[in-house]
Amino acid sequence: ALLMPGGWAHDIGMVARLARDLLPFLRTPVMIDDARAVLRRRLQVREQRFLHSARQLIYGHARSPHLRLLRAAGCEYGDLEVLVAREGLEGALAHLADAGVYVTFEEFKGRKEAVRGGQRFQFAEDEFNHPHMPPHYEVRSGGTRGPATAVGVNLAFVADLALNTSLALSAHGLAQHAHLIWLVVGVTPVLLYAKLARPPVAWVYPVRPLPLVAQVGGRYLAALSRLSASRLPAPAFLDLRAPGELADRLAALRRRGTPVCVTTYASSAVRVAIAAAERGIDLSGVCFITLGEPFTEAKGRLIAASGAQALVRYAFTEGGIIGYACAAPHGPDDLHFFRDCYALVQRQRPVSASDITVGSFLFSSLLPTAPKVLLNVESGDYGVIDERPCGCELGSLGLTTHLSRIRSFEKLSGEGMTFVQTDLLRVLEEVLPARFGGTAADYQVLEEEENGILRLSLIISPRVGAVDEQVARDAFLEALEQNGGFERLAAGVWRRAETVVVRRQWPAATKAGKILPFQLAR
Repeated sequence: ALLMPGGWAHDIGMVARLARDLLPFLRTPVMIDDARAVLRRRLQVREQRFLHSARQLIYGHARSPHLRLLRAAGCEYGDLEVLVAREGLEGALAHLADAGVYVTFEEFKGRKEAVRGGQRFQFAEDEFNHPHMPPHYEVRSGGTRGPATAVGVNLAFVADLALNTSLALSAHGLAQHAHLIWLVVGVTPVLLYAKLARPPVAWVYPVRPLPLVAQVGGRYLAALSRLSASRLPAPAFLDLRAPGELADRLAALRRRGTPVCVTTYASSAVRVAIAAAERGIDLSGVCFITLGEPFTEAKGRLIAASGAQALVRYAFTEGGIIGYACAAPHGPDDLHFFRDCYALVQRQRPVSASDITVGSFLFSSLLPTAPKVLLNVESGDYGVIDERPCGCELGSLGLTTHLSRIRSFEKLSGEGMTFVQTDLLRVLEEVLPARFGGTAADYQVLEEEENGILRLSLIISPRVGAVDEQVARDAFLEALEQNGGFERLAAGVWRRAETVVVRRQWPAATKAGKILPFQLAR
């Protein structure tokens, strides 16, 4: 949405800034050679940029939550300078995390008090806002892990996102592709591609109703753009349950010789690929830029079978675009981390009430345009960090840090158990389709509450046909049990408690249009 409830003066200020700054923004597109030069310069002075940001936005901002944590740890600005000089940037951040200078996902959202030693802190999410970067518009986080929250975005930040996106598109041979967006929250992608001189041919949203402020805001943006050569599309509805319509539209573009990138959720891309195969449509020349969900081998196979390719993107609303897929990957979600824009360390933390711990990602922002000031802030995700050369264009520019197997630890925990670090994705995307038919798009697990008792609903799409529900339930639990260890224990508990029930319905979507393989439905 372009506008969010925040007082009329706040909204009018954003409208006025957007009217003043949009056309200059559109008239100065990102050039690939400039993007390469900027990236190299940023990498050369990472530590200096971090220290400058800390001095201006943390130590120079009395309301900063990070300042309270730093002072609780006895770290003044001079101490931080010495620490970075001695340990390097990531070493310094890891040292700070060990000293209690970090913000958990729950603390960042203001849902939980931060306790560090004998001191307690309560943070509000807006206290992390950039103090000197007035927004041109606001977007809302997807709300998958809790209530959606507003994040103010400045056009300068979109320009920074476009710079790194141009490098990723170039590395994958996609620089001349047209763009189509199939998302509810489409303002930032619309502006990002326009900044690359590739304004989208369409922005379609998959679930109704599109909030009124988003509808009005999207049309306002389109109207403003008519004064420039970069005409921006207004939002239009294309039902999540009608992926065949999008497959037909893509086929029409391809008949005109137009290669196209579709920015959408990974599950939506899979549904379009399946619909295209069912209609005999070859999606060669189409690339799905997938986001918001884990990208697995099963998803990759289904998309490749349609003739399309996939470019995986990892981002979160409060932080921005963290990375894009490697062009010479070691796995389906092998990504280049944008270390010119962020620093990243990991911190071991327990998951829910279980004995399982994960290396949660802690992000620190290096961009002076970022909407949130981040210093060792959790994104709610964990994964594998690997430093290696790969030979692709992104790696040759100095982006040698790779991320893979990125998952959220804010997920299911039925009967005191948790799906973190289980093989659930493989069961849903490979084992069950092989046994009962259908594809990875036809299975889902929902955690629901019935009369105060947790239930795990194994959703099986009507597309699959007749299925014995007891057999399907047993197959699901047996597949988990075969892996031994925690998964055998969890499956045994769920079997005894009759926690798992089978329901025949279409997999459920979030308000943002995501169809996650497993999610909370309470």
